[in-house]
Amino acid sequence: MDSYVIAYSGSALTGPAALVVAVAALSTAVAWRTVRLVRVRRGVNAALRDPDPAIRSAAVQQAAEIGLGSTASALLRAVREETDPSVLAAVVVAVATRQWEPASTARIVELRLWAKAYAEKHPELRRGHLSRAPLLPGVAGTVPPPSLDPSRADEFRTRRDQVSVPVVAPTDEAVNVPHTEAAPDDDALGPVRVLVTGAGGPAGIAVIRALRGRGHHVVAVDADPTAVGLRLADQQHVIPRFDDSHYLAALLRVATLTDVQALVCTVAEEYASLAGAADYLAEAGVRTLMPPLRAVDLCMDKWAFAQHMRDSGLPSPATGLDSAQGVAGPWIVKPRFGRGSRDVMVAQTRSQLATALRQVPDPIVQTQLTGREFTADVLVDVTGAVLGVAPRWRTETRGGISTKGTTFEDAEVTNVVSLVIKSVGLVGPANVQGFVTEDGAVAVHEVNARFSGGLPLTLAAGADMVEEYLRGVMGLPMRSERLVARPGVTMMRFFCEVFEG
Repeated sequence: MDSYVIAYSGSALTGPAALVVAVAALSTAVAWRTVRLVRVRRGVNAALRDPDPAIRSAAVQQAAEIGLGSTASALLRAVREETDPSVLAAVVVAVATRQWEPASTARIVELRLWAKAYAEKHPELRRGHLSRAPLLPGVAGTVPPPSLDPSRADEFRTRRDQVSVPVVAPTDEAVNVPHTEAAPDDDALGPVRVLVTGAGGPAGIAVIRALRGRGHHVVAVDADPTAVGLRLADQQHVIPRFDDSHYLAALLRVATLTDVQALVCTVAEEYASLAGAADYLAEAGVRTLMPPLRAVDLCMDKWAFAQHMRDSGLPSPATGLDSAQGVAGPWIVKPRFGRGSRDVMVAQTRSQLATALRQVPDPIVQTQLTGREFTADVLVDVTGAVLGVAPRWRTETRGGISTKGTTFEDAEVTNVVSLVIKSVGLVGPANVQGFVTEDGAVAVHEVNARFSGGLPLTLAAGADMVEEYLRGVMGLPMRSERLVARPGVTMMRFFCEVFEG
């Protein structure tokens, strides 16, 4: 697999010399960072086995500074063997002070559950070390001691029991596919009447199916009367497009007639209209949880997003507006305000680039990234805290929608995705697209302020993004322990028909 180069504009040098210097500097920085991190981790692992409790406690603090995504395994191993109360207390404090870090791995979830159980058994920690620390999340009841056994890891990854059930495909052949059966939920959200927009898109269909699977009453709307998602809901209505002057009136009429309690928007372009109707929706008794409009606009404007990434120092491809000046090839040419893969062209030569610039409307030009492409489904609470990041490889795509993919676990991907989301300022669901090189470097080229078309894979892997988002809409806390996707789950999509008449 070829590796790619992340190029940045704004260098004092220009032309080939600038590119060579940028490549050399970036390669050196990435290599040194990787080596240094490996050395630090080894030092922490060694210190956690030191006979002196003070040194072990200091190692716990250093592990927390590195991040639980990289050190949770070592801390779990340590607390299984640790007997000194001061060291165990240090672990609890370290976990409590890292609550902003997404529960991106099974080990983080298991470590937090252990810390919560230990703190409950030792109330003196609440009166002392944790007096200024946030409460540890987790489920009520008895929490088992930490274990590195793979079966326990799977339990905490998904909070589900994985089984295989036969499903009849359109070919009438039985196919064994992974099926996720919900674990008991003592804090379950009762049935909610939910209005879902964009019923014709892959994201809308995934949300409708997920909500109905959890027992909610779904009212689906779309501008296309033939949208298949309308046929999958409990009730369905056709309304004008979001850019029609009658869109809001029609949406409010449907919300009032069907007595819905919550709105889930799956089309980012609709947020501009919905933002002006928040008060009317509230008067109609419809709860919403929408991202700031400025954040949505930033994500929809690919040129503005590229400038934001550059100015924020976040890894992204070099980008030009209407030209490839200062942008190394090969190139990706795409519309500044496009969706999916519409009008996206690849240019290997200057001649192909010139053709693409003539054919693509309002084009931007980016250095083509190579490596392994991923999408990460993300959920952010009302405070801006990233509660869950579920990355998956985009093994095969058609029309910009993932048709084959596999969930995976990578601390650096989770870290970069979280930084990007926080810098943009999104709230609610989002999906982040990027690439990972063979040496582990991560670059992000796009963020969408909505659920993704590949959401069914994330849901099947155990990260219940839709239900937890609905909890947030209804004013209940979203639970990070239910937003952990089990790595290694593969999705392969096929056509399925719906008939009428």
